[in-house]
Amino acid sequence: MGLGYSIDRYRHPEKYPNIEAGPTFDPLYGFPEGRKTKTSPYTPEEMARLSIPLDHRDYCAHYYRAIMLCYAEYQPRAYRYCNPEKHAYHECLKEDRLDVIKEHERERRLRLRRIRKDEKENREKRMVELNDRLALENEHQSNDI
Repeated sequence: MGLGYSIDRYRHPEKYPNIEAGPTFDPLYGFPEGRKTKTSPYTPEEMARLSIPLDHRDYCAHYYRAIMLCYAEYQPRAYRYCNPEKHAYHECLKEDRLDVIKEHERERRLRLRRIRKDEKENREKRMVELNDRLALENEHQSNDI
């Protein structure tokens, strides 16, 4: 991303979402028909029973399980026969990461939109106050004459 991104993130933290805190906007905002929910095919209990390592207990655990079964079946030539399973697992990881990136970008754009709306409201309030002040000054000047 670069140094410019890091500096801007440091100077204006309100523009960028905090990944650990989760979304600040309604996840269904902008989706009138709703969103497709992403659910893991295995429950945490099933993953523990299947001995899936903790770092692989995610949305793509079923692909990881397929790789492990393939490795067990085709050992020692698993490198030759298990490529389709490995490819499917890596594609799933890539899609999962892409969904995280898209959600982060959506959150960032909604934050920027909120900032722009707030700035517009403040600008309109200042214009109304300025017009009121000018009207009062014109009224005082006309009374002085």
